[in-house]
Parts: sequence; C-alpha cells; structure tokens
Amino acid sequence: MFRRLGLTLGALAMLSVVSVGCGSKPVVGVLLPSTGEAGTYGESIESGVRLAISDARDREGLPVGFDVIWVDTESDPDRAVSELRRLATERNVKMVIAGATSTEAQAIVEVLDELGVVCLSPTASTPGISQRSKLFFRIFPSDELEGHTAARFMFDRLGQSRVVVYSGPGDYAAGIEPEFENQFASTLGGEIVARVDLSEDDWRAASDAVVPASGVGAVYVIGYAPQILEVISHIREQGYAGKIVTTSAFYSDRVLAEAGPLAEGILFPLPPFDRTSDKEPVVGFVNRYMDALGKAPDVFAAHGYDAMWLTIQVMTIADPPETNNIRKAFHFGMNELMGVTGPILFDDYGDVKHYPKMFIVKDEQIVSYQRYIKTERERILREVQDLLVTGGD
Repeated sequence: MFRRLGLTLGALAMLSVVSVGCGSKPVVGVLLPSTGEAGTYGESIESGVRLAISDARDREGLPVGFDVIWVDTESDPDRAVSELRRLATERNVKMVIAGATSTEAQAIVEVLDELGVVCLSPTASTPGISQRSKLFFRIFPSDELEGHTAARFMFDRLGQSRVVVYSGPGDYAAGIEPEFENQFASTLGGEIVARVDLSEDDWRAASDAVVPASGVGAVYVIGYAPQILEVISHIREQGYAGKIVTTSAFYSDRVLAEAGPLAEGILFPLPPFDRTSDKEPVVGFVNRYMDALGKAPDVFAAHGYDAMWLTIQVMTIADPPETNNIRKAFHFGMNELMGVTGPILFDDYGDVKHYPKMFIVKDEQIVSYQRYIKTERERILREVQDLLVTGGD
C-alpha cells in the first residue's frame, strides 16, 4: 500500500505541473530535504507524511480535490525559499509543510507574510521563530526546552555538577547551548569545565586536553548527527567511560545503525513520542508504519505523520482553503487533537505545547529513561530476591 501511494502521489505531482493554477483547491506543498546533509531527517519525515495520506485515504478522510506537490529542498535554505515562491506564484499554494531544519525554517519564515502562505514545520526548533510570522506553526518543541531538559537531567538525575560541552556550528546548536548554559550553570550552580568548538579543525586535540584531565563524569554534545557520531567515536576511542548526553538529532534509524555499539547508553531528550508505548494512537501508528516500511518509526517520521495528519484536518475545515481561513483553523479549529507525538495545541505564537522527555539507547532500542530506570529497578529487585532465596549460592 505504501509503495502504491508513493507512485500515485508522484503521478499527481507530475500531472499538476501542466495544470494552470490551483485556485482554491486544497493543495499542499511539501518541501523537505530529501537529499543533502539533512537528507536523513527529510527521508524519515517524508515516510510519516506519506503514511498519514495513506491512512486518510483508507478511511476516506481526504478533502475533495486534495493534492500534494513534493519538492526536494536539497538541504539548501535558498532553494527552499525559491521553491516556496514558485509554488505560491505559479501554483497559488496557500499551505505548505516545510522548514524541516532550523536553517530552512529561518529562511522560509521571512517570506511567508509576503507570499500569503501558511507553513507548518514538522521539526524546526529554533527559539522564537514562530514569533516572526503569524503564518508559521510548528509541532516540534523549541531548542530552549531541549537545552533546559538536558541541563536539569544531567544535574538532578545523573548527579553531574561538572560537564564538558561540545558544540557544533549552525543555528541548531546556537539555539540549544545558551539555554543549557543558563539552566545548568546560572540556575542550578553547575560548572561547565570547558567548551569544545566542533567547527575548529583541532577540536580533537582540544577534547584530549580537557576531558581526561577534568575528570568529568558527563559530557554534553550539541549538534547534528554527523558531528555527534564523530565526538562519540573519538572520546570512546580515548577511553572515556562517562555519560554522554546529546541532542534529539541523534535519533535516526540510519544514525543508530551507523553508530552500532557506540550508541549504547547514549542519552538525549526527545519530544514526547515513545514508540514502545502500549497506548493509542501510538500503537496503531507504529504497527501500520512497520507493515508499510518493515521498520519502526523514529521521532522524525512521527512528526511527519502528525504534520500531514493535522494539515488534512485543517484543509478540511478551511473552506475555502485560503490563507486567513487556514490560519484560523490552526488556532481555533483543532481543540487539542491527540497526535502520535502527543496532544497538539498551539500557543498564541504557533508553538506546540510539547515538553521533551529523556530517552536512552539500550540494547539497540530507544526507550524512555523513566521506563529504563523502572526496568532496571525491577531487575535488581529480582536478583536480590533470588539471592535471598538461594542464600547467595
């Protein structure tokens, strides 16, 4: 079913190239980085988007005339903007799922009001971006919340008051690091022993100079997956045995497969999507995703699913699907719908009210830290009981 859907949507996109504008039809542009440095994330998001369309079609829930125009931004913010302009001017598109990365989202948000296009971002996390346009919405928590969650977790739950911070270049790290530092050092009284700048060519030497000497029991790695993998590989090779906390960007099936045993025990905050949950709508989503793709969904696939699922609801309500009606549907027509990523309710700025939770890689699986601790306690209790019964033999 999933493959057939992909062919169908591809054919629809090709046919729409020769049409003469979309008028007031419920047409949605999906601008994702299918290739380039963010291609891994775009691929996962797209898989969720396609499954949402398939589910809606199966229950006959698509609005009449609903169509999707797919665009590969190639992980290039300039291309994302130019393609958005093309969809708005040549195709009269009023609604897009776009801005998968913070860099693309920051470029896109600057032209939304000019073009009169509503944008729903599945995964952009730059702080304050939603305040720059009333037409921008997102269902991924702000980096401020991620940095805050990681700081509290390292200080309170891991009991680490001294850490080394590894920070990569770009908007993503720039959004997380200040809030982490503010929370960990200023609010909680922890000490950031050193900062290793991953944009510097000699960052490995800088790491070797501070991590063994400082004796820290935890490091915080801020960046995208390739940078995270480089740091983890390097410090493990150097014999570092402490805790490694990183960002939600680490959570990708491809990244985890590439990391292999190095991923074991890595900790990171994620939006409240737990694919091991035994509750609906998560269970049904995970089962359908696995049936369609033969693997479990990651957090990006889940947000792609909810982004399109929500878009379909909005385009059903907005009649006609023009800019102002679409914007009103987001703010007043949803009434806290329950998505697979949690309840979806936007604040006045278009930010979803989701708060990250901590997860851990254990035996090649991503599990919530709370569930992991509960399981470990139960295991230890069983071992103690067995010792009492056997007398320690």
